[in-house]
Amino acid sequence: MRNACSTLPVTKLCLWLSVSSAGYYKWLQRKPTARDQENESLLSFLKKESDAQGCIPGYRKLWLAAIANGFYCNKKRIQRLLQGLGYRSKASKKRHGRSPKGETLTPALNLLNRQFKVKKPNRVWVSDITQVRCKEGWQYLCIILDLHSRKAIGWSTSRINNAALVLKTLNKAWKTRKPDGEKLMFHSDQGVQYRAKKTMSWHHKKGLTVSMSRKGNCWDNACSESFFAQYKKEWMSNLPELTRHEMTMQSRIYIERYYNATRRHGTLGGLSPNDFEQIN
Repeated sequence: MRNACSTLPVTKLCLWLSVSSAGYYKWLQRKPTARDQENESLLSFLKKESDAQGCIPGYRKLWLAAIANGFYCNKKRIQRLLQGLGYRSKASKKRHGRSPKGETLTPALNLLNRQFKVKKPNRVWVSDITQVRCKEGWQYLCIILDLHSRKAIGWSTSRINNAALVLKTLNKAWKTRKPDGEKLMFHSDQGVQYRAKKTMSWHHKKGLTVSMSRKGNCWDNACSESFFAQYKKEWMSNLPELTRHEMTMQSRIYIERYYNATRRHGTLGGLSPNDFEQIN
């Protein structure tokens, strides 16, 4: 598949992204600051040092190594740069699905129960999060689909995978669709982002019914999983490694110009989500 950006004028892309063309060209021609150059040099050292030690040391030991090699920096700066790379020490304990005590609630029941055919809009929304490797590290994409039309009604990206990403996406979808919360079910997996108190409180205020997939069962949220599979297969896998900004721009093009407006769905009788909603 051809890169969609190669066929679109810069002025139109800037209009979609709500930035000025002059500002874009100024950003394109900008020179790196002294701080940027220092960070680049420091990152180069951290990569070499971590590779030499088999990715075993954590940020504290890498900070000591940087100080010993003449770099003037603090531990927080090292930690921030390594997080941007998506670096994780092999010696650190991996915590899957864990969060500080008191910040998450008990998972909801699987009320959707794989009933993916929905007759009316704004009756069932499904959501999930995926990650994309970028030049600076991982970038996360949260999506919300309306099961009636499979339309992506809300999406957001972030370098941090947390409840704030989910809430940002929920607010976008709510503003766009303006549903009746008492008639709406929101389905997701049991990720800590969805079980967070802030997320569950948002649902409660809107009067939503909350449904969650059973633990470790991706088929309970098959529509969201399918969206991400196509997003990566049809679009992202055909592009070179992107910056986080470029990943967000490409996600916008795929979701809004291709997936919602053009891509034909077998479950919708060969119509795109936008066309299906106009007819139904």
